[in-house]
Amino acid sequence: MSTHLDVCLALHRAHASLQLKLDDALGTWHGIGFGDFALLDFLAQADGGRASIPELVRPTGQGQSAVLRQLIVLEKIGLVLRDGRNGRREVVLLPAGSALVNAARMTVDSICSDAAESIAPTVLDTVCAAMNTLARAPALALP
Repeated sequence: MSTHLDVCLALHRAHASLQLKLDDALGTWHGIGFGDFALLDFLAQADGGRASIPELVRPTGQGQSAVLRQLIVLEKIGLVLRDGRNGRREVVLLPAGSALVNAARMTVDSICSDAAESIAPTVLDTVCAAMNTLARAPALALP
């Protein structure tokens, strides 16, 4: 029987392995890392391709200052724009960012598909549901 610690460590090892593989492939083919992809993908899914900086904290798994540092780099290479109009600090996905994230999705999907094939199809939905439940667990909410 696995302990709660075993589950968290296994999750961490799986995440680390997947992130290393995705960083390598995305860097080679698209010039970005997986963290950049995750941020750009979140913006692509957001209403109007825009979100406030605080809204990017949880989905990227980084603190607000780290998100801001990441955005500065993405802005310099023309993928996003930080917009302070309307009294709200927002980030806008630019057309170049949208094109890049759409192309990178194929790379990410291919790697994730290959990785997920190691899990029995009958278990895959259960694993995905369990990970989504864990991500929304009240115990993991930030103050």
